Amino acid sequence: MRQRLRNTMYGREALTESTEDLVVGSTQLYEANGQMRYVPMPTPDPKDPLNLPQWRKWVAVIALCFYGALAVSSEAIIGALLPVFVLEYGGVDPKILAQGDLSNIGGPGRDLGDLLGSLDGPPLWRVSLLSTAPMIVNGLASWVLVPLSIAVGRRPVLLLCGALAWAGGIWAAASGGLDSHIAARCFQGIGAGTIDALVPLIIQDFMFIHERSKAVAAVNASTGLIIVGLGVGSPLIVTRLSWRWVYGITSIVGFATWISIIFCLPETRKIRTPDELAGKAVYPLEAGETRPRLDAARYGRRTLRTELGVFRVQGGGEEWGLALRAVWLAVRTTVFPNVLWCIALSAGLSGATGASHQVASSVLIAGGWAFESLGIFVLPIVVACPFVWLFGGYFADRVSNGLARRRAGRREPEAHLANLLLPVAAGFAGPMVFGYAAQSAKTAALPSWVVLVGVFVLSFATNTSQTVISVYLVESYPNFAGPVLVTVSTFRLIFGFLLSFDVTTWIDSMGFFGAFSIYSGVVAGVALVLPLIFWYGKRIRHWTAGRLERAENSSKVKLTDEDQEVREDIELHPTTAAYRHPMHNARASLENVPLQ
Repeated sequence: MRQRLRNTMYGREALTESTEDLVVGSTQLYEANGQMRYVPMPTPDPKDPLNLPQWRKWVAVIALCFYGALAVSSEAIIGALLPVFVLEYGGVDPKILAQGDLSNIGGPGRDLGDLLGSLDGPPLWRVSLLSTAPMIVNGLASWVLVPLSIAVGRRPVLLLCGALAWAGGIWAAASGGLDSHIAARCFQGIGAGTIDALVPLIIQDFMFIHERSKAVAAVNASTGLIIVGLGVGSPLIVTRLSWRWVYGITSIVGFATWISIIFCLPETRKIRTPDELAGKAVYPLEAGETRPRLDAARYGRRTLRTELGVFRVQGGGEEWGLALRAVWLAVRTTVFPNVLWCIALSAGLSGATGASHQVASSVLIAGGWAFESLGIFVLPIVVACPFVWLFGGYFADRVSNGLARRRAGRREPEAHLANLLLPVAAGFAGPMVFGYAAQSAKTAALPSWVVLVGVFVLSFATNTSQTVISVYLVESYPNFAGPVLVTVSTFRLIFGFLLSFDVTTWIDSMGFFGAFSIYSGVVAGVALVLPLIFWYGKRIRHWTAGRLERAENSSKVKLTDEDQEVREDIELHPTTAAYRHPMHNARASLENVPLQ
């Protein structure tokens, strides 16, 4: 009671007496009077990314939306064009697809699936590497790119990856064979390696926790902005011009997106203390204030160099020691039970989505669709985008914030898991809908457009789940969000690749419905563990990340008149599995620098 009274006198949240409430990741989102607090707590520095005006933050989010949309849409578009590449490397001009009648090259009664399997060219699995190999490279690249962003900042890494993405497109357009084409696609995969791990990390840098879901969901839902034009038009581009122009156009758009990143996204990396990440009142607050006033006289104003400069990490210089530590922590997080569960769910959904993209175009052609109409395949992905933002962003924030109100203002990351119920149910149903519709396409037992329903459900489930999981992990482990995101991104893509790599062989042996039911079974099995993660997630965080404890300090020190405040010292006392800076003996001031 004495502690609570003291907090009330100093205008801070009424912390409970239980040390369990101070587990890393748990925050006090609402005051006792219902007023929302700002978490993380911004500094008085106008250059702090958290102090950007709201319109400026959303300009940066929009730039990230276009960047993410281009990378993700290229995966869907190239996957839909696999029949084109099979023909190309089998010695057949892909423009023959515009004729519809394939009897002159495959004999009467031959459909596209039979024709592709009989061509004297590389095996289908090797051509499918154009779609699947970038997934592996994407995941592995995160192990370098995210630690690099911790060392030198987000902006130089993002600009490097953007340049690699559009340069890889130019390489693919000019490639002279399948091997060169696959290498170019892997080069693009490096460029796309920032989408899963680095983009949520950037959003964490300048968005408060009560609004992160909307921002992350906006990036994941923005795929439709670019995919609707390139996806619908790509079959026409192939038949009227060449498949190389698909890469050329994406590279042009990618270059324009890269320019927008230069001007719209400043450096967001800032080293914060655990207290700041938890939203504690580290800086002086007047009565009724929830964030410190900006002090341009002391810290300086934002300048053109602040907006456009690179290698400008706030709160520290280049931190290569932290980058190496991030790699080690990424390895350690692979044994965290909640992280393993997130990997399993993400991999199952990614595998199902990747497999559907590989075979959907062949299924639709077998169902009587003209090749030039295959661009409609991307429309379900576009239609799913607003639903991703609605359920993964808007409603997700309302649910999480509402649960915090019901818990005396305490925000627990596990509240986000409630937002997974609908996408997980969709992830279970989607593969079976797609598989049954694909199996029925040749027999006309179902209209072939039902395949698109399965694509819609899978797209909604995958993107919404990915959004919720990213926000959940960043909020659960604010001290080392980067390593956690690297782990999930890498193994999601690796296991997703393994689940979709040989899908054509599965289809040959089990049929479409049997093959895709495997994905439904994986999602269902993982979903059974969701209640355990929800109820025991806080204990898992305590075991894996430690807790914040109130340290008794009888000699409260008054600061200068400029910063006068009485602080309640909060120190990080980790458990055996908690974060600890490797150089704390030599650099005690950086002991609790978060690896974000």
